[in-house]
Amino acid sequence: MTNQPNIVFMLADNVGWGDLSSYGGLVPTPRLDEFATQGIRFTNFNTEAQCTPTRSALMTGRMPVRSGTFRVPLPGDPSHYGLSPWEYTMAELFSDAGYATAHFGKWHLGNAPGRVPTDQGFDEWWGISETSDESDWTSHPMYPPNFPRPKIKASFKGQPVEEVEDFNRETRPFMDERIAEKSIDFIRRNATGDKPFYLYVSFTNQHPPVIPHPDFEDATDSALPVTKTLAELDHRAGQILDVLDELGLADDTIVVWASDNAGGTLLGETGGSGGQWRGFFGGGWEGSIRTPAMVRWPGHIPADVVTDEIVATYDWYPSLAALAGLADKVPTDRPIDGMDMSEFMLGKADSSGRDNFVYMGTDGEPISAKWKTFKVHFRYTESTSWIAPYIKPQVPMVNDLIADPKETIDLMQSHLTYAWVIGAAMAPLIELGRSAAQFPNIGVGEEDFKGYV
Repeated sequence: MTNQPNIVFMLADNVGWGDLSSYGGLVPTPRLDEFATQGIRFTNFNTEAQCTPTRSALMTGRMPVRSGTFRVPLPGDPSHYGLSPWEYTMAELFSDAGYATAHFGKWHLGNAPGRVPTDQGFDEWWGISETSDESDWTSHPMYPPNFPRPKIKASFKGQPVEEVEDFNRETRPFMDERIAEKSIDFIRRNATGDKPFYLYVSFTNQHPPVIPHPDFEDATDSALPVTKTLAELDHRAGQILDVLDELGLADDTIVVWASDNAGGTLLGETGGSGGQWRGFFGGGWEGSIRTPAMVRWPGHIPADVVTDEIVATYDWYPSLAALAGLADKVPTDRPIDGMDMSEFMLGKADSSGRDNFVYMGTDGEPISAKWKTFKVHFRYTESTSWIAPYIKPQVPMVNDLIADPKETIDLMQSHLTYAWVIGAAMAPLIELGRSAAQFPNIGVGEEDFKGYV
């Protein structure tokens, strides 16, 4: 075993803050609940509100507006969507430091040459390059026969991507089983090697279409498919944790489990729960951007800690690098929005160091900004629909998240003394504007980026 820790990052898809039973959910998730007691459980973990932006933030440590990945690409978008090859991903950082790297599951950060996982730091990859809803496309009777058939893909570093299997309603239910199997195989293959490993496990549940694996049809008493896929997610995480125990790697491995964004009614399917928070997938309310997350590293990260400190998706990049002794490998030639929270995670600091979180919309403009226990909304939706139009008030709306977790009481309606909160929340946006003037944002689909001048 090397002196550097292995890293396993498990990312679920569309699991809301209130879904896991450790967060008050009604579906038993015993493996993740046990895992949560073995390290830190975050109750104020903040994501972007769509798949692509969150995955971009995770991979780069940067706000997605900087990398042109602030929205999910739609059919007809530029073919070179996703992360520019110029970005330096978390996988590249660990690979350059001598780690064996692998990604199994959903990528959603580009499918053109130079933008697939094995061009962005991973030694191997199996999964889907886009989104799970593609599995439903070919079931439509009018799907044109000359259109491409969505595929499951595989690749190794330095080799072209192969289309290995159709991705459709028949293969969809088995994706997470196969992701777990391939992840376990990778761990076994690297357990006795001379390299530490970095494994990115990106599950496809619970993104629509929600089609339970046959083995989990009777896993819950509920008729809702999302309860069954949640039970499977819990089981798959347990399988990966079990192999670490079996091989004696648990104490030498940092494990993170998180969700990319909230659940909710999406694409006609009933999703998960935001718990006590208002909103679901796709908006600036807390129930959209606040999701479950937890981290474990026995003997290093204290056990049985629950914290309401603000943490953002892009904080994992510098924090995991620092925990692995690679803080000096984080790029300094570009803005890194993530904060190194390693001292906080190790129990050596009382605070995460972050007092704000800015949520940018799918047009690259700000929707809301959290500052400590206050929330400022520059735009908002009255409906919980993910495609609802935004309302822009004449004066930003201010909410107190402690007294008003449902964000229904606008303090600016009757308390002008709260106007100063707007200024506090605006500070990171002002800094973002300043840094973007010096370090220009990369455009959506920009084929190359030569760097800053």
